[in-house]
Amino acid sequence: MRKYIGFLILGLFLTGCYTSSLTVVGPATGVMSGKISETATSTSLNYVVKKQTGKTPVEHVLSEKQIKAIDTQKAKLNPCVKSNKLCKVINERVQKTRKQLLGLNLQARIEKNHKKFFSKLEKN
Repeated sequence: MRKYIGFLILGLFLTGCYTSSLTVVGPATGVMSGKISETATSTSLNYVVKKQTGKTPVEHVLSEKQIKAIDTQKAKLNPCVKSNKLCKVINERVQKTRKQLLGLNLQARIEKNHKKFFSKLEKN
């Protein structure tokens, strides 16, 4: 509960920090600025259009040539396309970190359950 309240307060204080980059944050900006109904409507409408037509609303506006130009530009910026070795190293590092974090979380849960179990035994 404390986490949620903390995030809410932090979000209220930091609302001005991300107003310049609304495209990165996405629908969260509408929720934080009090436009929940508008955000929910636009998100659900985008989902319905994508589900019905197979294209996002932006893809309906852009021509095929523009979409291909955007895709080639993204490919130029993608480190995996430039250097396959770099991408492999990054992916290995991410997997290793993920395993370590999951292992720490698992160890903490085991220790917590041990404490509960042994405290019940001591009471009996």
